[in-house]
Amino acid sequence: MIILTAFAIGLLSANMRSVVCYVLAGGLIAAAFALAAVVSAGPVSMPALIGALLSYNAGIAASVFTALALTPRHH
Repeated sequence: MIILTAFAIGLLSANMRSVVCYVLAGGLIAAAFALAAVVSAGPVSMPALIGALLSYNAGIAASVFTALALTPRHH
């Protein structure tokens, strides 16, 4: 669920086409994990954070590659 949510955030932030949105969304993912580490009674999984950030980047890449693939080519 975390990976799908992070992927969706990546897709949506790529539509903004702003580096500020990319950094802000990635920072908010990390901040949510930090808040979970402070509030939760158990340990927080670092591989889950890494997976979320990687899937966030994959969502951005998927959006960019889709936009490039759908752009008409002029010869």
